[in-house]
This record gives sequence, structure tokens and C-alpha cells, in this order.
Amino acid sequence: MGDSGALWAGAAQLEITPEPGVELMGYGARRGVSTGVHDPIQTRALALGSGSGAGILIATADLCLVAPEQARSVRSRIAQKTGIPLERILLSCSHTHSGPDTGLGELIRGRPESPHVGPLFDGIVRAATEAHEARRPARLGWGRAEARIGRNRRIEGGPLDPEILLLRVDDASGAPLATLYSYACHGTVLGHDNLEISGDWAGFASARIEAERGGPALFLLGAHADIDPRTRGLMDVAIPGQSLGLGFEAVRVLGGEVADAALAALPGIETQEAAPVEASTLTLDLSLHPGRVSSGEAERSLERRRRELSDRLGISPVDFPRLSELHDKVPALVVDRPVAEARELIAQARLYFRDKTGPFHTGGKRSIEVEAQVLRIGAAALLALPFEPTTEVGLDWKRGVSERELCGAVCGIGNGWLRYLPHPRDLEDPLAHQRYEVFMSLLAPPACERLLEAGTRLLDDLLEGSGS
Repeated sequence: MGDSGALWAGAAQLEITPEPGVELMGYGARRGVSTGVHDPIQTRALALGSGSGAGILIATADLCLVAPEQARSVRSRIAQKTGIPLERILLSCSHTHSGPDTGLGELIRGRPESPHVGPLFDGIVRAATEAHEARRPARLGWGRAEARIGRNRRIEGGPLDPEILLLRVDDASGAPLATLYSYACHGTVLGHDNLEISGDWAGFASARIEAERGGPALFLLGAHADIDPRTRGLMDVAIPGQSLGLGFEAVRVLGGEVADAALAALPGIETQEAAPVEASTLTLDLSLHPGRVSSGEAERSLERRRRELSDRLGISPVDFPRLSELHDKVPALVVDRPVAEARELIAQARLYFRDKTGPFHTGGKRSIEVEAQVLRIGAAALLALPFEPTTEVGLDWKRGVSERELCGAVCGIGNGWLRYLPHPRDLEDPLAHQRYEVFMSLLAPPACERLLEAGTRLLDDLLEGSGS
């Protein structure tokens, strides 16, 4: 595809909206199936490379979550179609909480997926294949902008990353080919009361960028776990109904702010016709909560905790809620207690649920293999992790890559979803265990440190291999 080191790129976009009537994904409090389509669900793909190398491929979709097994299957199919090695393919979800169900729950329970799920993944593979087939000489450049549509949902004035990281991709003549942008905020402007299919704020932002600049606009979700749209307040496990949202006007406003910031910055980004484009992965074996203990020890500890909870809730152990009922029944049991006591009991019940259900994700094992992926694209380094990482995880990665004179971002829900990934600093607060990001984490410490170290090792190997 041209001289050694010369850049090439191809991009594609497809609508993958299912018919109304499918379940939506993202809120346990939602009742009912989708009743309509407010804005279509899209998949977008960008193939990038330099010289005669295999290049990389980034595929995004307006979906909430996919399992690592589902992501790997899609990536394998893309690899077969394009010849790009699987470790050089990234699949990322926008995390809209108004997107169609992806069959993740059925997969975990060993049940058949709904008929609409297969076409979602087929569309992603098709878009990726079309992007690869559309390769042509290209130019790219990185830039930054800022938007403040998010807020820390756990701590008033807590950590927040307002940066939008932008990749401008043009063809050789300078015409827009694609835009890639990363930002850290949940897709939860719309709440559990919404029953219309939608890409939420990121779907609107991408559509605006595409309409005004041209070419697909791929959104990569940043380190967003503790960041909600500013239209929502601080989250508290002892207060019910907190996943109610605002309507589509709020989606338009917040998505518009991100699009406006990106569109203002893109014309000033200088592009180049040659740059390194590489990727690599590393698989780590990481422990579930409560850490490196035997299955027997874990079960004895869980039984002890269940009995302690039963006593504190004032019920017999035989009346302890089933796992499927735990989230609903414990808040009802403590509704008349002081808020601080209710908050602690709900947190302890959810920590029990976390540790009891963790092995369901791993076939009964007490550890799991986790893939970390680094993409080096010119002056930037992206770390894709199959988690919802907190702000501090993303800021740590950015500090590390800046020391290497690069810009970068963490890509959350990259190549699958394995719950949340808190940073060690998130765990320092004595009440950290009452926060959703902690009692929804699958892995025991020091998982975060090991994953960031793996990412740094991958990046340094790529830099050494390219001589820069």
C-alpha cells in the first residue's frame, strides 16, 4: 500500500438497529422491552496501517456490553476476513444504556441467545471488512479538546478527566476519512424509564461530527466507571430510583457539547503521511475476590458472612434472599433503618453477592485470564481493558505515556466486559466498599496495578521495536 512507512486507512459505517420489542441493556430497574427507535444504532470501523504491515483495526458499536468470549469471536471473524491478526483488532462498546441486549446474560447462564443478537455481531464484522477493503493512502494527526459533560458520581468534586483525545484521519488529498475520539463518561443521560433504542449522548455526538466533518466518527469510551453525565447526582446505594434519567433534549445538549469541542479542535490538528501503527496484547491470570484462597476457604468465608448478614438483617439464615433476589430484597428489609446503617448493610449484601457470583464468570475457577491490549498509533498509545476503569486508572495511564512523550487514553470495555476496575486510590477511603465501582469489581487487588504494568510493558516493547 505505498512506500515503507506511508500511512493507509479505510473506514466504514453500518446501521445495526434491531426492531423494537427487544430488551434494552444497562439498568436492572428497567421494566419492559423497547417500544421504539429514537436514533439508530451504528457500528463503525477504522483500518489503519503503515507501509506493507498488517496494520490494526478498530471496531466500535453503539452497544452497552459484550462478554470477552463474544468479543473474541467477533475479532476472530474479522481476522479471518481481513488477515489482520486478532491481537491487532480492538472491539469497543459505547456503553449506551439504551442499546439492545447483547445476550451476555444468556451466555453466562448457558442459555441460547435471542434471535436479534447474531445480526448485531454480523454487522460489526461486515463494517470491519468493508473498512479494510476501503484502504487507501492516508494522513493522520492527534489533538485534544475539553468538555465537561460528566461529574464524579461518588465524591462531590472528585476526580474527573475532561479531555477529549482526537484522531483526525484524512485521505491523501486532505479530505476527511474518519474521526476517532475518546472521552470518559457513562452513556446514562437516558434512564431506566426510557424504552426507546438510542446511542445516548455518544451516539448524538458521533452523528453530529459525521454530519459536519464527514466520514465515520468512532467513539472510544475512556476511564469512565465513576463518571456520570452531570444531569445525574451523586449515587447512594441507600436511595432508590437513582437511575431515572432525563430526556432526549438533554442527550442533544450534552452530546452536542462534546461534538462542538471536537469539531472546533479538528481543523487545527496537523496530519502526517508516515507514522508507526502497531498493536500487541498480553494475557494475565488474575485472582477473583477475595484473593488467592482455595475454593473451600472462600466458601467457608462466604457462609460465615451470609450468617452474619442474616443476623444483622434480623432474619433466619434459611430466609436469606436467593442471589437473584438479593439486590431487591435487602434494601426493602432495611428501609426503616438509619441511612448510614442501611447503606452499610446494602453494601455488605452486595459485597457478598460479588464474591459469591464471581466464579460464574470463570467456569467455577478462582481466577481468570484477562487480556490487556496496547495500540500505538503515531504519537498516541491506547490501553484497551475489558473493564469499566475508574478515572484514576485513566489518569495513571496518561501520566505514564506522557513521560514517553506520547498522548494516550484507556479504552474501557475494550474487547469485552468483566465488571469494574477501581484504582488503589479509590480503595483508600474507609467507606470505599459502599461504592458501586468497588462492590461491582470482579478482581481482587492488585489487579489494577498488574494491568497498568502490563500495558506499560507492552508499550515499551512496541517503542523499542520501532526505534522510537
